[in-house]
Amino acid sequence: MGSMTKPESTEDRPWVAHPDGKWSPRPQLPLDCPVFYGVEDGPVEFELDVEDGSIEETAPVPPSVEVVPVQPIRLSFDFKISVKNLRQMPDWSGVRRLDDLHELYAALAELQPAGSAALSPPPLVSPQEALHVPPALWNHQAKRLCSAVQSWLLEVLKNCPHSSPVHGFFCMASVSENVLQLPLAMHVSEYLGDPLDLTNFFRLSAKSIAETSRQICSMQWEYIFQEKWPVFYEALSYGPKATSEEWEVLYQQMISGKREEILEVFDREKKIGFSMSCMVAKVSWEQSSNSYVANYVSASRVLPERIPACQAHRLRFCPQGAAQEQLQPEIAPPTSSEIYAYRVLKDFDGVALGQGVELQWKMQMGSPFGWWYGRVERIERGGSGAAVTLIFPHFPTNSRWYRLRVVVGDGIIRRCGIGGYHGGIRAVTPEEEKVWMQFRPKEPITF
Repeated sequence: MGSMTKPESTEDRPWVAHPDGKWSPRPQLPLDCPVFYGVEDGPVEFELDVEDGSIEETAPVPPSVEVVPVQPIRLSFDFKISVKNLRQMPDWSGVRRLDDLHELYAALAELQPAGSAALSPPPLVSPQEALHVPPALWNHQAKRLCSAVQSWLLEVLKNCPHSSPVHGFFCMASVSENVLQLPLAMHVSEYLGDPLDLTNFFRLSAKSIAETSRQICSMQWEYIFQEKWPVFYEALSYGPKATSEEWEVLYQQMISGKREEILEVFDREKKIGFSMSCMVAKVSWEQSSNSYVANYVSASRVLPERIPACQAHRLRFCPQGAAQEQLQPEIAPPTSSEIYAYRVLKDFDGVALGQGVELQWKMQMGSPFGWWYGRVERIERGGSGAAVTLIFPHFPTNSRWYRLRVVVGDGIIRRCGIGGYHGGIRAVTPEEEKVWMQFRPKEPITF
């Protein structure tokens, strides 16, 4: 084998001198190439283009105001207002109410000099007029109202931007208010799921924070109530919904066991005789046992049932749709005999062959109706009603409780062939069907 001769120079192989692999080829600059380093030999004269002998100044940015509803899904008199580009004032964002706008208008009217153009009043709808607005138009009306308030505030900032009432309305004087304003306070409140944290942050930290964050705090109380007791929240939202300020009071009533609502309970007392049924009860919350207390409405004396919080899926409010429209469920009736569960559901819209339905049935005349799950086997239509044959799949096919023929649709209470009395019938939705299937027995029920 011949011997290898080491090259005298590594210029043709520069990587040999850089064994760590960091070598990269670099361009070599010819020695006779002129280089410019940005320095001129002599002074440089600049010319300034000026039009008409004056320098054009940047036009000031006009102030902008944005007004949006705090709760877009309902007709609210609380507005989230954002103001930008005000001279000698920082940008501001916060929540203001109907009364705040009226107070601003009254204060500006007192300071207005005689003979000057009068400031137009804020274009607001009174709460009495709002009662006549259909719920379907709440979102549209709220947006229209916010647009009018936005135009009015722009007029105020144009005519008297530096007056003390305007400063007071936008809370420009307090540093803590400028630091803790929307949307920062709203983001902070999203992490306050415990009532104690909510109280410490918004009530005990600073007076200015408590005043400016009043609406945010109220909204968070509503959120906490909904998260802890969703079925109670649905019941309290039926009909005239509680205002944002009332949710804290409702929470205190619930946590102390003083609030009782009319709800329906699946699988009453876990007894075999109430399988695949949903019975009406007066339900409250017991904090000491972390459970619901259901006092069933019945012609007979029945002991209350404690339902653990982990079984909250057994509770529901009166079904939406025709049931709520016709039966008109009460939230807190004066006497048990006046509650909706004693009324008969009319019509049978949506009932079809093979579909899951809920039948109003009760054993005693003095008791309210409960909902009993079954399936439609046959429909005989005639007149204002129909004869519907139902099967109850959780019973054996040879059971006297398996098949039942009922006449429904005319709103009349009738005796049942299996005993007791029946009322109307309603078709269940696919979501309700899934809920019912959670309570279906694994084996057919035999007595």
